[in-house]
Amino acid sequence: MKQPTSIPAGAARMALLLGLLALPAAAETVAYVGATVHPVSGPPIDGGVMVVEDGVIRAVGAGLAVPEGAEVVELNGLHLYPGFVHPLSALGLIEIGSVRGTRDLGEVGDNNAALRAEVAWNADSLLLPVAAAGGVLTAHVAPQGGTFAGSSAVMRLDGWNWHDMTLAAPAGMHLAYPQLLSGGDDEDFEEKTKRALETINATFDDARAYRKAKDAGTPVDRDADLEALLPVLDGSLPLYVHAEEKSQIESALDWAAEQGFDNLVLVTTSDARYVAERLAKENVPVVLNGVLRLPRRRWEPYDAAYVAARVLHEAGVRFAIGDGDGGFAAANARNLPFHAAMAAAFGLPEDVALRSVTLTAAEILGVADRVGSLDPGKEATFFAATGDPLEITTRIERTWIRGRELDPEDNHQWRLYQRYNARPRAEEPPP
Repeated sequence: MKQPTSIPAGAARMALLLGLLALPAAAETVAYVGATVHPVSGPPIDGGVMVVEDGVIRAVGAGLAVPEGAEVVELNGLHLYPGFVHPLSALGLIEIGSVRGTRDLGEVGDNNAALRAEVAWNADSLLLPVAAAGGVLTAHVAPQGGTFAGSSAVMRLDGWNWHDMTLAAPAGMHLAYPQLLSGGDDEDFEEKTKRALETINATFDDARAYRKAKDAGTPVDRDADLEALLPVLDGSLPLYVHAEEKSQIESALDWAAEQGFDNLVLVTTSDARYVAERLAKENVPVVLNGVLRLPRRRWEPYDAAYVAARVLHEAGVRFAIGDGDGGFAAANARNLPFHAAMAAAFGLPEDVALRSVTLTAAEILGVADRVGSLDPGKEATFFAATGDPLEITTRIERTWIRGRELDPEDNHQWRLYQRYNARPRAEEPPP
């Protein structure tokens, strides 16, 4: 008859099991060979070898020896690029614009500085695999609504939950600068603009007073919104100022100088080209929020938005190219490289265009030590393509985030394509 296990013996076995679980897992090493590696930070490497260990790039070069015991992934004829870095998106914060329950872009009220984008991130969004299939593997997401919209976060597009997918948070505080020109016949427009600016200044004055009281040890009730603004005041957190029109941009730059804010990022569109020299002089980086746009005004040439990136580059402005930050843009985030491609078609050097959606974007967002190029020490977040990813005919064959390969068929749009492509076809078209 089988004897029951004694308690001491069972405890010993459990202790042994726990001890084994506590041992560090063996490092997983993968060597990607045969592809042309495009680090972005340097020239392409023909027949390159990239060694990845536990999701981190360990070595990149030509003719490197494959480590003993490493898994070898053959990528002959393909091109390796770092994953695209979306400089500003609503990915993960909105699913279907017409369904209110899927919209978590912002809150009501003017001061929502305490809002955190990463907490609202939907890790199960069907839009994430779609964007990843287009090579967008990292995204800077920001709330919207109110004057102070809240803090943004840089997110990976793969993971179990928002904790796992957060690359950097907070990444910046977002401020919607008031419009200075009325598009209609609002007689009170100037007064509304004046009040909006007064409110912004008063909010920062309150934050300074709040900081002063805390530093002095004076008991104060905790104010989450003012607390969130303190890193902006000391310059440790960038202030993203959203201003589209030329007059807005100039006023915003004047205002920031008066307030003493030097850690500034301008979120704008094609009007940035009108103030390019000043942006370069004051070293203000720009998120160019969309290139595939119509001109803002009737009298502007058809290519006003297409040439804006070239003008900024020629003036010496650091910029990243986005595709818009609204709900509709989130559903089409996979098209990010084609905005950069259009800028390249209208005079922006191709290497600068590629950098604007990879390394320069990562530099502006403060995550260039983690993503944006294929360099040792960075996360293995990259894709394998059939050619230049800014060319619309190029196919992205495989994608990896932190060394984990994504399933190319885990994609809502691909499933829809497969479904409708398999429908029965009539032998003759209907009359």
